[in-house]
Amino acid sequence: MALIVTKFGGRSLATVRQLKRVASYLADRAREDKLVVVVSAMGTKTDELNALARSVTTKPKGRELDMLLTAGERITMSLLAMALAERGVKARSFTGSQVGIHTDESHNEARILFVKGHRLRETIDAGEIPIVAGFQGVSAEGKEVTTLGRGGSDTTAVALTKFLGADSCELYKTVKGLCTADPHLFPKATCLERISYEELVELSDYGARVLHPRAAALAMRYKVPLEVRSSLAPEKRGTKVGDFKELEDRFVRAVTQQKGLVRFTVKDVPKNPTVMTQAVARLADVGVHILSYSHGHPQAEAFDLAFIVSKEDATLTEKILNAFRKETGAARLSVMKQISEVSLVGPGAGQDAHITRRAFEVLRAENVHIEAFATSQLKLTFFLRARSLKRAIARLLEEFNLMVRSK
Repeated sequence: MALIVTKFGGRSLATVRQLKRVASYLADRAREDKLVVVVSAMGTKTDELNALARSVTTKPKGRELDMLLTAGERITMSLLAMALAERGVKARSFTGSQVGIHTDESHNEARILFVKGHRLRETIDAGEIPIVAGFQGVSAEGKEVTTLGRGGSDTTAVALTKFLGADSCELYKTVKGLCTADPHLFPKATCLERISYEELVELSDYGARVLHPRAAALAMRYKVPLEVRSSLAPEKRGTKVGDFKELEDRFVRAVTQQKGLVRFTVKDVPKNPTVMTQAVARLADVGVHILSYSHGHPQAEAFDLAFIVSKEDATLTEKILNAFRKETGAARLSVMKQISEVSLVGPGAGQDAHITRRAFEVLRAENVHIEAFATSQLKLTFFLRARSLKRAIARLLEEFNLMVRSK
């Protein structure tokens, strides 16, 4: 029998009815394979607990917030173990600390250091199904309960797969797999049969939020075999993720998006060979993730500097760049909100001149103004105004044959 780590997210377990359906599937599956099950909190429970904390204090302490938030997964794991027992399947629930998931000392955004997991192995060897609370662990030194941040249950599942040397990690979502675009916005987007680890990291980082970026990076680092499946039809195959190489081929696999970006332009910066380095360094020093930066051609003795960042980093970016403007004697700082990012992802997608030309021509034909663009080996990225986003994605999907065609 194969050893499979399965993970079910909050949307897949949002109601008792859904939880019972998952239990029935696992009971059937347990006849074929040895299982380890990782669960998230049911539905919006984590958000509800977070809001509850904020109703008591505007600045909850990290330790106490972690103690509160981990209750969501504990509820799910217990109920699922009960539902499996009702179906004649032996199962035992565990918190992250009980299965030996040791993290650093950070609260709310802890990182896994190592897994001990002797209780996990004992339970599997005894013929029982371990039901593990995702998203949580225990600090290695302080022995305090910690949480892994948003999407932490994905990371838990990948880490346990690596630790156990399991045959596969199956992540069950409310979509049919990894698609060529967000299926909630583009129902005709096709499901991908397989992708490489490198592509998975690009997709998870830039808009395809089916899998958490940290989980994707962990899977790539340790070559953990993954499959993303639908919890609505769990018996059907989804998207396999592995060490796949497309020899010589260059093509577009998917189109991703990211909304809510902000563009800052420092106007008429006095000409200086180190000025751009200074601006980038100051933003990096305070943890701002720069999505794009560029400079205009010098006009006389001055030029413009432009940066695109997420809305989460916008306030801090504005503060830093305003101070930078005053120190350098630049004319002004302009702010453009409602910027979106569209990326074409695939083997060599950012290095193929033919793909680049086709994408530019499609956007030009749709009168989409491109604020900035960037390339890497696996990605061609355009930054544009939010009002053009959906139209641009629809046309790019059509151009690169990434949608189910109407009969």
